[in-house]
Amino acid sequence: INNHKEIKVPNAKAITGIQPHKFLLLGATGTGKTAQILTLPGKKFVYLFDPNAILTLRGHDIDYEEYYPRNISLDVTSLAKDKSTGLPKGDKVTGQSRSLRYLEWEKDFSQKVEKGFFNQYDVIGLDSCTTFLDIIMDRMLAINGRPGAWPGQDDYGPQMVTFINVVRTFTALGKMIFFTGHLEMDKDELTQAIYRFPVMTGKLKQKIPLLFSDIFATDVTNDTKGNVNYTIQTVSDRRTPTIRCSIKGLNPFEDVTIDWSKPPEGQGIGRLLMNEKKGG
Repeated sequence: INNHKEIKVPNAKAITGIQPHKFLLLGATGTGKTAQILTLPGKKFVYLFDPNAILTLRGHDIDYEEYYPRNISLDVTSLAKDKSTGLPKGDKVTGQSRSLRYLEWEKDFSQKVEKGFFNQYDVIGLDSCTTFLDIIMDRMLAINGRPGAWPGQDDYGPQMVTFINVVRTFTALGKMIFFTGHLEMDKDELTQAIYRFPVMTGKLKQKIPLLFSDIFATDVTNDTKGNVNYTIQTVSDRRTPTIRCSIKGLNPFEDVTIDWSKPPEGQGIGRLLMNEKKGG
């Protein structure tokens, strides 16, 4: 007698529709990263940590909140051990208030998640990872009693854990996620080959990309005749191994230039999503 009961498990053939993409756009300043959120379909909300981002988004239908560092510490600091400042004894290091920016954002984000604030949105963004990591580090340095000082090894560990937890919380919301970041060059001392990696701390370069479905490298070209084209790289190569793409049928390089004489939604990356929905 066979008492074995059939155990049913999910099958990918049953998945219908387009699953929410989790985008991470990486590139140099001025390569059109921020503008691409405007091309995505639906109602959008973005946290801004880069003060230049609002110049790109102004005049468009997108909700946002800004969290920029304030009262930057201008104290001279020393890299010598146990010498966090070059100030006379009794002087206080400034910059404590900028470390509060992360706490203010954390409180706001937690309340929004708890109250279901993000349920009304189709796309949730963060611009940019680079500047967001800076305010996390500001907080770490303040906690460790060295605001304004150069970060040490003990500061980087908590910063990485915090950032990973934040990204995991975002990606668990079940919404389309849109993050931006920057790329840095690194040379292999043995082969002298040049590689491009996200501007992130330590192992974040390997861990964070695992949390996104689509990671594109952005670029811009100018033919000297006034014709400017913005592109994204959708396939990884030896120079930029971080890239990944879940949208089928894309070219290794896609033109995502936005015609600003028309509404941006449905252009750029939004156009690629529309083609995906149509099946080609």
